[in-house]
Amino acid sequence: VLHFLVLSFDRFSRDDVIGEVMVPLAGVDPSTGKVHLTREIIKRNIQKCISRGELQVSLSYQPVTQRMTVMVLKARQLPKMDITGLSGNPYVKVNVYYGRKRIAKKKTHVKKCTLNPIFNESFIYDIPADLLPDVSMEFLVIDFDRITKNEVVGRLILGAHSVTAGGVEHWREVCENPRKQIAKWHSLSEY
Repeated sequence: VLHFLVLSFDRFSRDDVIGEVMVPLAGVDPSTGKVHLTREIIKRNIQKCISRGELQVSLSYQPVTQRMTVMVLKARQLPKMDITGLSGNPYVKVNVYYGRKRIAKKKTHVKKCTLNPIFNESFIYDIPADLLPDVSMEFLVIDFDRITKNEVVGRLILGAHSVTAGGVEHWREVCENPRKQIAKWHSLSEY
């Protein structure tokens, strides 16, 4: 199999993978001279290619004060986002949504030169109990880059718009067990 990657070249930032083509060589007879093949470029499924890593978060809802405490604990096995391998300056941006509208945003400090950062940072959000079924929290793990643009490593969504069973389950547990800190590891997905 020949594996072709189609890249977008930018001499001032990272090369981005646009797509890929896999060409099976079974049945190709190179002794006939030139071989002409035409294949469609397929958008690359990065999730299948590399792991996005994992993020550990802890949530606790206080019904009396109607506050959600969110702790971004740590991440592990984050991928190198730079060809040079000099990346690894992650931070986490937390966006809170009511329906499709963002109602709050906060971010952790950047952890330098690590692919397994420990954040241990907490944020408090005022969320009335009756809104909890329509609230989502988006966690974006971002690789900070002083020279070029910051790059999203992966994301996690908990709450109303979660697309994973683990994300739905974690939110349900938090809502059904008020005043209890519930921490879980989640695999990050492609942004």
